[in-house]
Amino acid sequence: MTTESAAKQEAAKPVKKNVFVLLLGVLFRPKAAFGYLKDNHKKAWWLPALLILLLTVAPLWAASRPSPAAMTMPPDKIEMVTGVDPRMVEGMVPESSTSTLASTGLSFLKLGGAILGTFAAWLLWGGALYLASVFLGRSSSFGQMFRLAVWTWLPYGLRGLVQTAYILMTGEAIVNAGFSGFVIDKGVASLIPPGPGQLALASILSRVDVFMIWHVLLVSVALMAFTSLTRRKALTATLAIWIVFAVVGIVPAIFGGMVSGIGGSTGGGPYG
Repeated sequence: MTTESAAKQEAAKPVKKNVFVLLLGVLFRPKAAFGYLKDNHKKAWWLPALLILLLTVAPLWAASRPSPAAMTMPPDKIEMVTGVDPRMVEGMVPESSTSTLASTGLSFLKLGGAILGTFAAWLLWGGALYLASVFLGRSSSFGQMFRLAVWTWLPYGLRGLVQTAYILMTGEAIVNAGFSGFVIDKGVASLIPPGPGQLALASILSRVDVFMIWHVLLVSVALMAFTSLTRRKALTATLAIWIVFAVVGIVPAIFGGMVSGIGGSTGGGPYG
């Protein structure tokens, strides 16, 4: 091999990019970023995965913190809010250690459920994208589609960051996520329980927001880069997968809503 040909091969090799640069590239220059990620940094998916998981559980952590207003409430307002004579406040029985442990355990269960749910979503999206690519005649591997699913979940990580900031600033949990507020009003729902139809529609609309749209577009761009599908086929496959998962999520949403009513929500569910 001549020196000139060796130099040409060296020049043809892609420049190795920093993973943090790729994080920004996926969000703002996805076509170039996914074109690079198809054959490079195949084991670097753990970094966006760790970041996304932290941002996913952040709203749950923020919502579980004591309300600043409740912690700083003066005694003369306690009777107005709770109906308890302020003179009896000092004699009130403090919260038992058992209750505290139960609350802490429930918080850990929620955090663990969010983490496992996110991993399940990546596996399901990876499997669905793999089957879609095979069905459309474009060879791929499950590993590729799993990595694609993880990297394209970054918008949901940003959603978690925005929700955490909102909860910490306002001290209020997020209710009626997405566009579900157009179907169910929390004040009315506390008096008149919503029917199955409302719960089903609210379940789907709770997933629809700017971050969901961003995610769908990212997946379609990544699918084009990883499998060479046309833009139309990639977008159609992505929307079809999203709709299937949204419809599947209706059943637990209906039963959960009928059993426990409409409560706080920090996102559109683990499946986007």
